Amino acid sequence: MKWTDDQQKVISHKEGNLLVAAAAGSGKTAVLVEHVISRITDKADPVSLDDMVIMTFTDAAAQEMRERIKMAIDEQLSLHPDDAGLIREAGNIQNANISTIDSFCKRLITENYAVIDLDPGFRIGDSGELKLLKSDIIADLLEEHYAEENNYDFLNFVDTFASGQADGGIEELILRLHEHAEANPWPMEYLDRCLDDEGEEGWKKFYLSSLLSRVSDDADSMEYALSLCEDPDGPDVYIDEFTANLEAIDRVKEAKSLSELSQSIKEINYGRLKPSKACLKDKAKNIRDAVKKDLKAIDESLIILDKQTEKNMEEGIHAGIRVLISLTKEFIERFQEQKARRHMLDFGDLEHKALEILYVTDEDGTRHFSAIADDYARHYREILVDEYQDSNYVQEELISALSAQRFGRPDVFQVGDVKQSIYSFRQARPDLFLAKYNDINYPTIELSQNFRSRNEVISAANDVFKSVMTAAVGGIDYTEKAALHYGFNGAPYSKQLEKEYETELLLMENDQDLSRELFDGEDLGKEEAEARMIAARIHELHDREEQTPYRDIVILTRSPGSWADTIVDVLNEEGIPAYCTSNEGYFNTVEVETILAMLDVIDNPQQDIPIAAIMHSAIYDFSDEEMAEIVAARGTLRPLTEVYVESATDSVEKHQDNAAEIYGIYRRSAENPDETGEKEWKSLRDDLADKLLDFYCDIEKYRQMSRYLSIHELLYRIYDDTGYYNYVTAMPSGSRRKANLDALVDMALSFESTSYKGLFDYIRYIEKLKKYDNDQGEASIYSDQDDLVRIMSIHKSKGLQFPVVFLSGMGRNFNRQDLNAKILVDSEYGIGCNYVDLVNKVRIPSLKRAAIREKLETDQLGEELRILYVGMTRAVHKLILTASSNNVEKLLEKYADGSTEVTTTSIKGASCYLDWILMAEGRLKLEGTGKAREENAPIALKMYSLSDIHRMMTDREDSLMEQQKSLVRQIADVDITTPLYKEVLDRFSFAYAHEAATGLYPKHSVSELKQAEIEKLELDKKPNEIMPWNISIDISDDEIAAHPNKSFSFPPSACNSEKTGADVGDAYHHAFERYDYSDDPINFMDQLRSKLNEAELKLIREDRFKAFLDGDLAGRFRLADSKGLLFRESHFMLSLPHNELFESSGITEGILLQGIIDAYFIEDDEIVLVDYKTDRVRESVILVERYRKQLELYARALESITGKRVKEKLIYSVMLEETIAL
Repeated sequence: MKWTDDQQKVISHKEGNLLVAAAAGSGKTAVLVEHVISRITDKADPVSLDDMVIMTFTDAAAQEMRERIKMAIDEQLSLHPDDAGLIREAGNIQNANISTIDSFCKRLITENYAVIDLDPGFRIGDSGELKLLKSDIIADLLEEHYAEENNYDFLNFVDTFASGQADGGIEELILRLHEHAEANPWPMEYLDRCLDDEGEEGWKKFYLSSLLSRVSDDADSMEYALSLCEDPDGPDVYIDEFTANLEAIDRVKEAKSLSELSQSIKEINYGRLKPSKACLKDKAKNIRDAVKKDLKAIDESLIILDKQTEKNMEEGIHAGIRVLISLTKEFIERFQEQKARRHMLDFGDLEHKALEILYVTDEDGTRHFSAIADDYARHYREILVDEYQDSNYVQEELISALSAQRFGRPDVFQVGDVKQSIYSFRQARPDLFLAKYNDINYPTIELSQNFRSRNEVISAANDVFKSVMTAAVGGIDYTEKAALHYGFNGAPYSKQLEKEYETELLLMENDQDLSRELFDGEDLGKEEAEARMIAARIHELHDREEQTPYRDIVILTRSPGSWADTIVDVLNEEGIPAYCTSNEGYFNTVEVETILAMLDVIDNPQQDIPIAAIMHSAIYDFSDEEMAEIVAARGTLRPLTEVYVESATDSVEKHQDNAAEIYGIYRRSAENPDETGEKEWKSLRDDLADKLLDFYCDIEKYRQMSRYLSIHELLYRIYDDTGYYNYVTAMPSGSRRKANLDALVDMALSFESTSYKGLFDYIRYIEKLKKYDNDQGEASIYSDQDDLVRIMSIHKSKGLQFPVVFLSGMGRNFNRQDLNAKILVDSEYGIGCNYVDLVNKVRIPSLKRAAIREKLETDQLGEELRILYVGMTRAVHKLILTASSNNVEKLLEKYADGSTEVTTTSIKGASCYLDWILMAEGRLKLEGTGKAREENAPIALKMYSLSDIHRMMTDREDSLMEQQKSLVRQIADVDITTPLYKEVLDRFSFAYAHEAATGLYPKHSVSELKQAEIEKLELDKKPNEIMPWNISIDISDDEIAAHPNKSFSFPPSACNSEKTGADVGDAYHHAFERYDYSDDPINFMDQLRSKLNEAELKLIREDRFKAFLDGDLAGRFRLADSKGLLFRESHFMLSLPHNELFESSGITEGILLQGIIDAYFIEDDEIVLVDYKTDRVRESVILVERYRKQLELYARALESITGKRVKEKLIYSVMLEETIAL
């Protein structure tokens, strides 16, 4: 491959630091791979992969880098098969340090965990689990502060910053500040800095500079207005007044402080303008009015107070900030403690734990590199960091610790493009890149040639960003040095269609009145109108002679959301296959919402909204009329439980000692509501009453299942029993809907690996994923080769390229909602908030908050510019920008003559991408309007109206109708006697010989079989032995006290969600699993406290665990453990014929059985099998009946796996404190 001079310099670089500014499409990855190969094959000074650290931004990028390096080494080996160095590097590639920074930190921690006293068995917490844990910690933290007496500062803080009556706003503030703290190397120190005023001069200097920049732009505007007055067609009578105004504004520019700035603006005297009839009068006057308005706004933002008021205000603000910082610190400490108890880290911990290893802090607070850091720095020869523009302060400290620069050997090789830094929401700091880039002494190489895109794409991007990307907004001046330079060498689609590559701006005029007229009274709205325009342009590209395949077309949007759904729906309606690959929308799909509502009802049936959703869904198919009839009968849609138990109240009180009688009353009230006084049910039709009863029984069945099935098993049962899984498969986009339900099961499996358990917590887990935008997006079922149009976010497109790109939604307003928060946080200037006087109900704006808001807004707009840059540089052949507006003429007129200079103020005044495009492209070619202003303009404007869309839709409908008629005619002419017809008929009549086996589950758990056995036993019992687990009865403490000799059985739904039977069983199982038998039994509770969490400890009764330790079985455990022959929590999987597990099935196909054996030990070369049970029973024989089959299966599995005979099968009953032999 032929490299450019700059690429070759990067490839050949050996010694010292280097910053590579690699523009979009500059072949960065290929150059980096070649650089690595050049280092390891250097004959004079070879560098092994073992001596390099290569850090990437994503796992996918790391994998791609590893694969490319491997391929390059293999290629070199094919040329030099005996090269010992290459052979060694080929063996090193799989273990080479080529990974994300997080993965590198994890590896570093694993190698040095003892230094920071970390459990080597740590795991990375699931994102949903972490969010749930954070929420629980904050809830407990706030509850404790509410309970403190005289905690006035806290209460004032809550009154000031809480949202409504809830604490949600406080939780958001703590989490936001925590996020900023975690993005700093030393979080607690960052929080302390937020409390002091040392940085006051910093934010004041920034704010003054920012406001003076606006004043300077106003002066330029005033100077332009003055030039209009001096024009032959200008209002010369304005010259004196405009000159005086300009001189006054120039004096404002000299202000040295915020108070001085305010005073100087107030001193401007605007005189009355003399009458004029000049042509340019209005234009000049409008410019002056805009300048006056802006200067007034600047002055109003500068509320200068007297010293005492300012002091009181600062004290009040600081009091609130102190409370917030204190709460955040408490939260961080508790969060770290809880994660430690769960042997868990999050991704932020990986970097901070790595810093703990690499840095040492002395008693006086001085921080320096550790001996471990020095060892790493001496070992590594090069630290290569990709996508450096997206690094943060923590990662910068890590790189510094690993670098040998302190030993006189600089070795950091960093690559990136600050114009593509678009991850501020991940705390990316592009200023780190810019600090080196703007340092004339720092070695830097520019890779500015673009080998990806045609010149038409590059010219359009350059033309826009040369005007609107500046150091003030965007971080970098888009000069010739930073611009893209053409290097594309790909062949065009067709030389005859050269004009087709021109970059376009499609602008849709959305007229509401015209929309209603053309579309049967419907207002399409801006988004649908734009989507229709995109569809029309795609048809033109696809239907022409040189057809553009759908797969070559990608539609990029800033934030897909509902906008992407609109595009997909419109394209599909227009006959264009389309799919949205976004991280949004999953939880809003109808199939996922339906199943989540089902789980809500199973967990708590006293919820009207989810019950209504389930009843109205395809699963139960209650009509609106039927639901209205039910509500009319009893005023709610809630299940019959409430009605039945209410109607049985008297009997319950009389027969509390007879569970079977209660159950009978309950059943009779369901079958004969008249007998129990529920007269309202007479108004329900019999068929509706039966339908409602079926619904209720289903819910109760699943509630019972939720006690013993895992969440993912419960989901499978719901899918299968209700037929909903097959139903959604038959719906439009059925494969995707099915994949969405599969993804819900995958989420359940992820949840089950966390420290939380049970349906209640799973629902909370999902709610946190939804609340914090951790939406995984709909499941993808398509490959890159499928011929369909893809819609994706600009963020997701980064690093990719596509033949044809529609950059859509250019007219959608920027989201500035975060700037209106009550408290604003900035990594540099700390915390800003307004002062609120709760007594007088007065809010006084704070200058610091205004300054921080200005900085955050500038940073946000800079990021939006860079996002636009990424979007515009994804296209290979064709770039099409799209937007819609309710007033296109007014919009174009605003930028019509292109004579107004683009200033920092105008750039920051943009409300959408379209503003930037139009202010940069004042000379757009207006096709079909006769208003072309420059023949060589890089972007052609194409106007669309709703009439155009309506005409194209009508033409297409006519064409489709003709195709359908043609197809009908062809079908009518088919000869049904032909072999082809017979073959088609045979295929549609095919019957599968093993139909019975298709309904089988390929895998069963022992838990399911165990419950099935229990249910079978229950059916054989006498009525007075049945326990009514499927009804909810509330029994008060007073009732219990009144009947001290009675035994009350509480159904799971009536118990505290934290103290269900399943939780008790889990707690004892964890205790038995983790107990160390080599320890002195007298210390057993101390040991359990170190091995169980608080919730589990509360469920362990000390006397019962001691009874186990004092028994013979524990003694046998202790002896086996000393010999290494005790095995606990052993997972197994066993294949058995189906009819051995289910005798009546008659099916011999094999199925997989999985389970976990509580414990077994080897004694005299034979196995003793033990299973713990926490069931509340009176006699051991009940446990034998219930669990015989389970232990027989365990024994069979053990004998199959170990080859040893199981000589004893034992149940240890915690409640009976007895060992039971089968």
